[in-house]
Amino acid sequence: MRFIPAAFLWLLLSSSLVRAQQAGVPAPLTNFAAASGLVVTGTVTCFIDSLPRSRGGTAQDIATVRDKSFSVPWPRFLDQINRAPRGYAFWMQAGLRNSSDSILELSIAYGQTDFADVWILGAAVRHIGGGWLRVEPAQATYLERQSQLLPLRLGPHETVRLVVRLREFTDNYNFTGLALYDRATLGAAALQTIKTDNANLIVQMLFEGFLICQLLYVLSQWLIIRRREYLYYLFYITLIWLYFLSKQEQLFGMDILFTRWPPLRVYIGKSLLILPYFVYFRFVRSFLEIPRDYPRLNRWIIVMERFLLAYALFDVLFMLFTLNSGVQIRLYSIVFAIVFLVTIGFIVYLIRYRQPLIYFILTGSLLVATGHILGLTTSYLQYVRHIDLGIPDIFIFPQAGIMLEVLCFTAGLSYKNRKIEKEKIAGQERLIEQLKANELLQTRMQHIRNKIAQDLHDDIGSTLSSISILSDLAIRGNSGSQSLETMNEIKDSSLLLMERMDDIVWSINPRNDSLENLLMRVRHFATTLFEAKGIDYTIDIQQHVDQVRLPIEYRQHIYLILKEAINNLVKYAQASQAVIEVSFDQQHLLLCVRDNGCGFVVGGSARGNGVTGMQRRAELMNARVAIASSPGQGTAIRLQVGLG
Repeated sequence: MRFIPAAFLWLLLSSSLVRAQQAGVPAPLTNFAAASGLVVTGTVTCFIDSLPRSRGGTAQDIATVRDKSFSVPWPRFLDQINRAPRGYAFWMQAGLRNSSDSILELSIAYGQTDFADVWILGAAVRHIGGGWLRVEPAQATYLERQSQLLPLRLGPHETVRLVVRLREFTDNYNFTGLALYDRATLGAAALQTIKTDNANLIVQMLFEGFLICQLLYVLSQWLIIRRREYLYYLFYITLIWLYFLSKQEQLFGMDILFTRWPPLRVYIGKSLLILPYFVYFRFVRSFLEIPRDYPRLNRWIIVMERFLLAYALFDVLFMLFTLNSGVQIRLYSIVFAIVFLVTIGFIVYLIRYRQPLIYFILTGSLLVATGHILGLTTSYLQYVRHIDLGIPDIFIFPQAGIMLEVLCFTAGLSYKNRKIEKEKIAGQERLIEQLKANELLQTRMQHIRNKIAQDLHDDIGSTLSSISILSDLAIRGNSGSQSLETMNEIKDSSLLLMERMDDIVWSINPRNDSLENLLMRVRHFATTLFEAKGIDYTIDIQQHVDQVRLPIEYRQHIYLILKEAINNLVKYAQASQAVIEVSFDQQHLLLCVRDNGCGFVVGGSARGNGVTGMQRRAELMNARVAIASSPGQGTAIRLQVGLG
C-alpha cells in the first residue's frame, strides 16, 4: 500500500484518468495540457523487453531502442505491467508538438513505479529520471515532487519524440497510463484537493512533531536518570518515528532521509516494523524488572527478542538480494501473527500479579493494537472492498494508537520514578534511623566501657591495693598467728576479686544477652549459697522467659541487685526458707527475693547492707526497687524493670 501516502495529488490524478477510460481500459496517454498548445502526434505505441540479471543496470540503451518495433497492444501492455512487472522493462513512445509561440512547461505523471526514465528525442537527446526508488529531480517543482511527476520542457513549435521506460523491482506499484499536465491544469488540480491534503499534512506534521518532542524529552530524562528502560524507550520511539517518516516524508516536500536515499524505504521498510517489537520487549523487561521478579518469563522473552533480531537481519538481506516484497509481506504477516499471539500470552502471564506498572504496559499495548486493527480494517474496506469511508489517510488510526501508547508509557515511567523516589526516601529514613540506633548503641557501649573501667578501678583496684597492703603486713609480721590471719584475709580478697572479674566478664559476653541466661546464673549462685547454708528454697520462673531481651547494661545491674539481695538473705536474715520469683508481661519484668527471716526496719541502720547500692543501680536503668520488711516478719525485695 506504498502509494497511499506518497503524493497528495495522486487521488485526483487517478480519478482524472478513470474518466478518460474507453471501453473499460484507461487511455495510454491523457493530454491535460491541450489548451496550452500541446499536441500528441500519432498513436502511443508500446514495447516490453526482458531485464538482464543485473537489475540495477539499464535495460536497453535509448540508442538500441530507437529501432525496436513498438508493437505490443496497449491492453496487453497494461495487463502485463499490472500482473507481473518484475523482470521486465516497459517502453512507451509518442510524438509531441508544441504548437504555441512560447516555451511550454509540462509535467508527466507515470503512476507509482520504482524507476521511470523519460527521453525527449529532438534536435538533442534529453533525459530525466524519477521513480519511487530514485531521488526526485532537482528541477522538479514542489507540486511535482509531492505528486511524483517529472518535469518536461518544450520550445516554441518544437516537435519531439517522447520515450518512457518503466521498471518495477518491488511488488508495490500503481500504473494506469501516462498523463501530461501544464502548470495551469496542475495548479487547478492542486486547488481542488488543497483543503483535504492540507489537513492531512497538518496531522502528519503534528504527529511527527509529537514524536520528536517525546524523543527530546526521553533523551533528556535518560541523560539525567541513566536508567536502561529510558534508553530502550528512546530507541523504540526513534524506530517508530523513522517508519512513519519513510511513509510521509515526501508529503513534507523536504529532503530529510528517505527522499535522499529512497532505496532505504524498501531495504529497511519492514525492519522498521520488526525492530520496534524487539526494543519493546527490551523496554518491558527493564521497566517491569522482569529478570529479577519473573526469571522464567524473562527466559522466554529473550528467546523472542533473538528471534525478532534474526528475522530483521534476514529481512534486510532478503530484500537486498531479491526485492521480492510479495514474499516479504507474506513472511512478515506470519511473523507478526506469531509476535501478536506471544505478546498476548506474556501479558496474560503478567496480569495475574496485579502490579500497577503492569497495567501501564497492558493499557499502552491495547491502545496501539486497537489503532493497528482499525487501520488494517479501514485499509481493507477502502482499497479491497472499494468502500469510501471518507478517511484520507489510513495511518491516522495506528498513529492515534501510538500517541496514546507513548503517553501511557511516559506516565508509567513517571509513576515508576515517583515510586523509586519514595523508596529512596524511605531507605534514607531507615538509614537515618539505623544511624541513630548505631549512635545510641555507641553511646551505650561507651557508657558500659566507662562502667567497666569504674568497676575495675573501684572494686578490683581497691581489692588489689588491700591485697598489696596485707601482703606487706604478712611479710613484716612477727608472730605466726598474725601472719596466718593476714594470709586468710589475702585469700578472701583474692576470691572476692575473682568473683568480681567473673561477673564483669559474664555481663559483657554477647552470648548471655537473654534473660534466660541471666536467670540461670542467678539460679546457680543462689542454689550454691542456699544449700551451703541449709536454707529450704523455691525458684519460680515464668515460662517463655527466653523471649525477653535485655540491654547489656541492664543484665549487669539486675544480676548485681539479685546477687546483693541473695547475699544479704544468706548472711543476715537467719531464714529457713527463701523464694525467688520471676515474671514478665509486655511492659515490665518483675523479680522478687523474699525470706522468712528476722527482718529489719526499712530506713534504719540496716540500710547500709547494700540497699543503697541496689536503689542506685535500679535508677540507672529506670527501674524501681521496693523493700518490704519488719522485725520478725521476714523481708521481700521486689525489682520492676520496664521493657519498653
